[in-house]
Formats: sequence, C-alpha cells, structure tokens
Amino acid sequence: MARVRVVRWTWIVLAGLCALATCELQQQCPTRAEISPCSCTLKKNGLDILCEFTDQQHISSAMGVLKRKEFVIFYLKLRHNNLRKLPAFIFLGLDIRHLTIHNSSLSTVEETSLSSIGKMLTQLDVSQNSLTAVPSAAYKSLHQLLILNMNHNKISNIHSRAFLGLDTLEILTLYENKITAIEDEAFVGLEKKLKRLNLGGNGLTEVPQKALSILDTLKKLEMQENRLTDIREGDFEGLRNLDSLGLAHNKLREVPSRVFSHLTLLNSLELDGNNIETIDPEAFVGLEENLQYLRLGDNKINTIPTEALKRLHRLRHLDLRSNNISGISEDAFLGFGDSITFLNLQKNFIRALTGISFENLNSLETLNLQNNKLMHLGEDVMEPILDTLRVVDIMDNPLICQCDLQWYKNWLRGLKDKDDEMMQKKRTVCMMSLEHREYNLQHLPLEKLNCAIKDPNISTSGSSRIGYCVAVMGMWASTVRVV
Repeated sequence: MARVRVVRWTWIVLAGLCALATCELQQQCPTRAEISPCSCTLKKNGLDILCEFTDQQHISSAMGVLKRKEFVIFYLKLRHNNLRKLPAFIFLGLDIRHLTIHNSSLSTVEETSLSSIGKMLTQLDVSQNSLTAVPSAAYKSLHQLLILNMNHNKISNIHSRAFLGLDTLEILTLYENKITAIEDEAFVGLEKKLKRLNLGGNGLTEVPQKALSILDTLKKLEMQENRLTDIREGDFEGLRNLDSLGLAHNKLREVPSRVFSHLTLLNSLELDGNNIETIDPEAFVGLEENLQYLRLGDNKINTIPTEALKRLHRLRHLDLRSNNISGISEDAFLGFGDSITFLNLQKNFIRALTGISFENLNSLETLNLQNNKLMHLGEDVMEPILDTLRVVDIMDNPLICQCDLQWYKNWLRGLKDKDDEMMQKKRTVCMMSLEHREYNLQHLPLEKLNCAIKDPNISTSGSSRIGYCVAVMGMWASTVRVV
C-alpha cells in the first residue's frame, strides 16, 4: 500500500513538472528570424512583442507566426510604423492583453480588426495617430477594456454613443485632439465604471454639461488647455463623486457664485493659468468640507480672496503665485488659515507685511515669497509661523540687511534632515546699502550692523512663550499669597 502511494505521488510530481515544462515552452519567445523585423522579450505575465519602423505587410506576417502557437502576448507594441489602416481580423487567434499602436499614421480602424481580442484586451493605446473620429464600431466588442488612450489625434467631434459597449472602461484620455463639440449622448455606456476623463488640450469653448452629467462614477475630470471663457452654476451637475477638477490654462475671467456647488466631494481644484480677476464671495459654496488643494496661480487677482476662501475649513494647499497681489491685509487668512500647510505667493508685487499677516496660519509648513518687492521682513512678521515652518523661500526680493533678519539664520539652524539640506542650497541675500554689497542671510554681518545678537535658544514663540506665561502666573500667585 505504501509503495502504491509512493508511485502515485511520483506520477503527480512528474505530471506537474511536465505541465510546468509545457507552460514554459509555450511562453518561450519565437526567434528574431521568425518574426523579424519585430522582436520579443519574455515577461513574467507573457510575451512583450515590439514592432517598430516597419509596415502592415511585415506586421501581418509576424502576427501569422504568433498565431501558430498558444502565446499570451501581454504587450504588443506597434510604434513608429506605416500603418494607415488596421485590417480586419489582423489579430485573429491571438491572446493580447495590452495593445499599443503609437505614432503609426493610423487613420482607419476596420470594424472587425479588434473583435477577436475583445474578451482579453484590457488596455488600448492609439495615441499620436491620424484618427479623425472615434472608431465606435471597432470598439464595441472590447468588453474587458479598462484604459483607452486616444491622445494626440485629429478628432474634432465626439459623436453620440461613441463609446457604446465599453461598459468596463475606467480611464479615457483624449488629450491634444481638436475637439470643439461633444454631443449630449457622447458618453452613454461609460456611466457604470468611468473614473477618469481627460479632455485637455482641445478647443472646447464651454463645459459639455449634458454629456458629462451621466458620469456619476467619475473621480477626475481634466479640461485644462481649452478655450473656456465662462463657467456657470450647473455646469458640473451630476458629477457627485468628482474628487479632482482641472480647469487650468483656459480663458476664464471670473469664478461666479455657486459654480461648484454640486461637487461636494471635490478635493482638488485647478484654476491656474486663466485670466481670473474676480472671485465671487460664494464661488466655493459646496466645497466646504472636502476641498484641500486650490490652485489660483498665473491669473490677474489683486488681493487674497478672503471672503470666498473663508468657508474652506479643510484647505491645506493654496497657490496664488504670479498674480497682481501687492499686499496682505491683517485679516487675509482669518477664518480659514488654520489648516493651510502650503502657501505660494511667489511672483507677486508684495511690498510690505504686517506683524499679524500670518497670525492665523497655525499649521503652515511651506511659505514661498520668492520674487516679490519685499525690502523688510522682520521677526515680528514671521514669529507666528516659525514653530511650524519647514521651508521658506524669500529669494529674489530687494531685502535690506537689518538686525531684524536674524530670525532667518536662527530658524535655519533648527532645521533637520532634508528640509535643512534644501534650505542650505538656497542663496538668499540682502543688500548692505552703505557698502553696495550683498550678504547671504546665513552670514548676516551682525557686528557691522551693530546688532544685539539674540540667543537662538531663547524664543517668545511656541513652548517658550507658554513657559514664560506659566512663570509670570506663578510669580503673580506667590505675590498674592504674601499679601
């Protein structure tokens, strides 16, 4: 009986080894001569086939060789070829998971060219070609497709039901086409799974509200680099799960009231690179509980839009670089600054800051004031944020060397690790007017300025300030007892 078990176990092991050997044999690359001018690399999940700088005839011949064996082609990359038309059934008999047809002058995709791989294909990249329309008939059988990349083509219109059949699609990118119109039912069929849609780099002049409204699973919408001049309340209705909205580099002049009111889960909003001058006090209604990242740089804003920002209780990252801001009022961050960790004000026209300009920024870690018009930046201005600050950029300001700049050197001395390394590399200087000479703030000539040198270990901020208060209260209490 024991001998029978041993024999049976031996057969099982041998059968397993044979199956493994067969599997490995199946996954061996064909020789270069067999599929030339294509090449093959063996990857963990299957073969990686690359065909470059060739034509349809040679590609079809290589596909014929691959069909004769049961390969799993994990990547098939057809790049820089002369492949104006994708013929019918060109992939018949192949198991392809990721297909790339890139920069190959592709303009026609026949209806049955992809049908045979529709049950296996999960990613399709047809970027940088000459497609003038979405080849809907060819796409309708791709029932397992997760990612579709159609960037850098010549599509001008997204017609109705263009993606019907792609009900598993999660990512659709149409960046850098020539899209000026999107029909109301363009995205019908994508409403079950689509999470990311990139319409950037096109010629849209308005938000295609009706087409977008059915995409209630969408997390990220990119519409940067279009020609949007206006956005209105209701434009984003239906996108109730949107987490990120990109509207950068359009032609917007204002942010009107309640325009984002339907986007209650929005975490990131990009409005940089427009012509925005006006932000309505109710512009960010609806974003109160979730918005953390707001980019308003490269616009024409004259002042920090405090009234609009007040309602953003969770705002962490505020970018206002390259605007027309000339000053910061004492209450600029009142009511919303407590959560901000990153503030970018570089390339503005800020000339002066008061002692309480940053008083409400209790969590600030990074402050960028580079390339402004600051001549003075005393410790009274910086003191409220020195305890939390890890990065400060005040380069390219016409700072005058004064005793009140001692804070920079003392603060720098307390930094550690990567923050310290990064800050040490910054060449932050001030001008000694009598000598007409620049000095690095790390080596401020305190003696020449007749400064009273402060001990960096003694501070009126943070815990030291608390300790001081406790000591004073203790003295007061003992005096009361003596009396």
